[in-house]
Amino acid sequence: MTYRKTWFDYVLWAVYAGICVMLLAYVGKHIYAFYVGASLAKLGVFLPFPILLCIYPGIRLSSQAIRKKHHFSAHAAAMTESLAVSASFVFGLILRLREGILMASIYEDAPVFEPGEYYEMAVVRAGAESTALAHGLSDLFVRALRTVFFFLGNSMMAAVLFQIFLQLLALLFAYIAVRKAAGRFAACTVLILLAFSDAFIRKIYVIDPECMLLAVLLAGLCLVLGFVKASLYGKSGSGGFVQAAILGIVLGFLCYLDFSALILFLFFAGLFTGRQVEAGSRKRLAGYLSLALAGSAAGFFFSIWLDAFLSGVSFYQGMMAWAGPYFNLGMEARIFSVIGMEYPFFAVLFLLASFLAFEFIRGGREQDFSLWLLPCILLAPVFLMDFSIIGMGGVALVFWSVLAALGLKNAVFGGRAEALREKIEEINAMAAPIPAVKPVAAAAPVPAVVPVTSEQVPKEKPRFFENPLPLPKKHVKREMDYDYEVPETDMHYQVEIADGDDFDR
Repeated sequence: MTYRKTWFDYVLWAVYAGICVMLLAYVGKHIYAFYVGASLAKLGVFLPFPILLCIYPGIRLSSQAIRKKHHFSAHAAAMTESLAVSASFVFGLILRLREGILMASIYEDAPVFEPGEYYEMAVVRAGAESTALAHGLSDLFVRALRTVFFFLGNSMMAAVLFQIFLQLLALLFAYIAVRKAAGRFAACTVLILLAFSDAFIRKIYVIDPECMLLAVLLAGLCLVLGFVKASLYGKSGSGGFVQAAILGIVLGFLCYLDFSALILFLFFAGLFTGRQVEAGSRKRLAGYLSLALAGSAAGFFFSIWLDAFLSGVSFYQGMMAWAGPYFNLGMEARIFSVIGMEYPFFAVLFLLASFLAFEFIRGGREQDFSLWLLPCILLAPVFLMDFSIIGMGGVALVFWSVLAALGLKNAVFGGRAEALREKIEEINAMAAPIPAVKPVAAAAPVPAVVPVTSEQVPKEKPRFFENPLPLPKKHVKREMDYDYEVPETDMHYQVEIADGDDFDR
């Protein structure tokens, strides 16, 4: 999907460019200090920028040269996509299983390591009753993990397998969402970055609801982007209002699970900035948005009422119990927990994402990444300090991986219009010049018009198209002569038959 460039996009671009500069300076300083030495670590602040100024034009010019010489068919693109998706899921699963088995053995051999409070709450114990948690997603995670323990037993390996399952779901939803919004190249790039990223794989070690939060938010993102795309292309039809209301109810329930689902509402901006197939449908799209917002409010408050009803408390008490965990967010801040020690990976990630700062200037009036700028800007502080209840590091990693994929896509496939224009100019230059038409001499003065009656106008005979087929030859009567003449006496051909002859011989 493509979106129109507005004045607000210029504001977002300025903020986004500044964030990219800060993140590149941060990872550059720590890479220099980690691999070279801490004495001159300040020089690493400037290290990523010369690399960026060399890599971006190199990728862009080389991709243009390749596109001019080679053409990739749709079949080759589909086969490459299927190969990338298969390799990401298969080898990503193998890496996670290997790391999970290693970590489970460490926990079993060393009782000093504690799996965490969520693990302890989910352990199935005889005669013990489970208490509901105030945070909706945390309670859902504990209940789901307890179900896994009920079937597989109380073990660290069972918890790790559950985390691996949630990560594979997140990979699937991320691929579907980016495929809908940005195409197959960006979707495959995001899938490869997440499948083989150590920063994402090591989240299976920590038994907490972060992987479940990521899977739930990406599932909601698939629904939102699918609805936005169907509305822009006019595929929602008469049932679009019903779909908008149902989508709003689902988003309201997701906000009840965790308030960070509010970030999904930012993608409804694509209804008004996206390129439409049907013109004059702004009122219809505004109606969709209004119904979605109303449905989300209804779904949110109904979820809180249902929770309060099942808990035997009033609606006000249920509302305050839901809001209680959000009042103490500053007490458990996570500092630099997302980047950790994975400086090379995040350096590549931020370098690719910085390509969009150049593509915004070089691009035209329509772009395919403006819808992602505001959510990623709001999630950027998570790389430095995370104040959420269960951690937004995985969400920030996925969203910035989308920006990195879009940056690489625009650098590789950008400038198609210019390349097509150059190709047309080359074809026109190679073609033979068209002879100039001689100017028509000045016509003689027209005499005065004399009225002519219909009887004086000569009737023209109708003219027919000349028959291109060969015409048949005219028949010429001929008399047949024979060299042998039969005498008249022999000209008898009637055979006499006797009466009663039945020809039975």
